[in-house]
This record gives sequence, structure tokens and C-alpha cells, in this order.
Amino acid sequence: MKWSFSADRCFRRCQRQYFFRNIVAHHNAKKVPERREAFLLTQLKTLDLWRGLLVHTGIEAFAVPQWEAGTRIDWGRVADRTVARGRRQLAFSAARRYREDGVTKAKHTEDYCALMAHEDGGSPSPEDIENVFGEVRRAFANLASMAELLPHIEGRSKYWAECPVVVKYEDVNVEARPDLMFFRSFGKPTIIEWKTYEQASGSDAHLQAALYAWALCRSGRWKVASPEDVELIEVQLLSGQFVRHRATSATFDELEDRIYRSVQEMKSLCGDGRYESLDVSDFAHASNPNNCRACPFRPLCLKERP
Repeated sequence: MKWSFSADRCFRRCQRQYFFRNIVAHHNAKKVPERREAFLLTQLKTLDLWRGLLVHTGIEAFAVPQWEAGTRIDWGRVADRTVARGRRQLAFSAARRYREDGVTKAKHTEDYCALMAHEDGGSPSPEDIENVFGEVRRAFANLASMAELLPHIEGRSKYWAECPVVVKYEDVNVEARPDLMFFRSFGKPTIIEWKTYEQASGSDAHLQAALYAWALCRSGRWKVASPEDVELIEVQLLSGQFVRHRATSATFDELEDRIYRSVQEMKSLCGDGRYESLDVSDFAHASNPNNCRACPFRPLCLKERP
């Protein structure tokens, strides 16, 4: 079993969605069509999620290499290349190529995309698509204007983007995946979390930020001695603002309590987490029907309803 904040939120939002996303879905289960179908459905994105993914991958592909090379970044060029990639992804999704035999994310890393609107037989409006690309450009323009933040990021010898940090806790693998990480000095990392929505952070934002520090301190790879050594910066790209979060030993205690309670709830329902030993009827539907509207697993879930 794997634990992350996204898995925890999914479990609390809808146990059925958690079942399909975290237990049923398998990329290489040709003999069990339900598992392969669940995997394909996990790839489906709303426009908001796609926008965020475009920005994240644009930074990783077009900005991080230039930071490592120590060259000046043309953020307009980064935005252009990211939007061009987005248009290729839009065409890939519109043709529903994600459902073609032999097509995998590994083979089509840059172009792979699956939008819910195309899966449902429709298509996003041109206005909605241009709004997505406009917000992508706004995110990069805002990042380019952050005169206090950028000098703090620039000039480092090594950067890690989307690097998984996995530690064992309560017999499960707890995964943290920082958007960007670099070290200010030995044992003193900075973690950047890119946000591409304008709402205020949730009530557990400080715990999600602390998870990165907690995982780094527990992992022997990174030589991080204490939570205070980890700098956590949440960057709101659509508003051009950023917030620093601090982790302490007290925050770690709060986080571990959250993880422990969450893991016990999952184990009480999922047992060993093996697909073969579980029955979908044991997993409850979402209590809020609004959560069903944007759920990619509706076809599988509805098929199981009496």
C-alpha cells in the first residue's frame, strides 16, 4: 500500500474512486480488462488539471535545464514552447490516441494527453482552450516578475524536479514528490511547490509542506538532520505571490498522527490492498454527488451499481 496526501484526500472524498484509482488500475493487466480500463481512466484530466500539468512540465522541461546551465531564461520562450506542447497534446487527446493499442505515456512523453471532454464524446470550446493557454502564459509571466524569489532559485549546481522521496511508515510506503528541490548548502534543502489555482491554501497545506521535510529527514539519502533545515516555499503562479511554510518537530508529530489515522482507516477497509481479495461493493460512494460529476471512473462505478 502507498500513502500520499492525494491518496488520503481521494479516500475521504470517495472510497469508490480510491478503489479504482489506487487498487484496480494497472497499466499492464491485459487479462483483466477492468484493470486496464481503470488505468486509462486515471489518465483523464479536467482542463484545470491539464493547465497545472502543462505549467509543471514546462518548468521541468524548459526552465530547470537553463537554471542548471546557469543561462538566462527567456520566460516568453518558455511559455511559447509550453503552449506548443499543449496544442500537440490537445490534438493527441482529440484523436483519442490514448486508447490506441500500443500507445503508452513512456512512448509519447511530451504529447500524451487524455482530456475528460474528449472521453465523454465532446470537445472543449475554443474559448476554454485559449483560456487555458492564456493562464499558462500568465503563470510564466508572473514567475518571471518575482524579483525576490528568482534570485533565490538561480545559481544552484543541481536541481531535482518531481523527484520521489519514499519512506516506510506503519508498513506502508509514504511518498512525497517535491515539484522542485535544490540545496542551499549541505543538508539544507529548499523545496518549491508550484500552485496553479487562485484559491487560498487548504487547512492542511502546512502538513503537506511538512511532508516533504519529514520524508527528507527520514530518508537516509539526503542527509537532512532536522525539520528546521528545510525551506518550504509555496508559489501561487496565477497571483504572482509565494508563501513560506516552516516545519518543526511539533509539525512532524501532527503529521505522523494524520498519517497513522489515515493508514489505519485504509487498512481497515482495504486489508492487504490486493485487487483479487477486494470487492467493490465494500467501498462507499461519495456522499456529495458533486464529486461524481468530474470523476473519470463513472463508467466503471455506474456499472457496479445495483
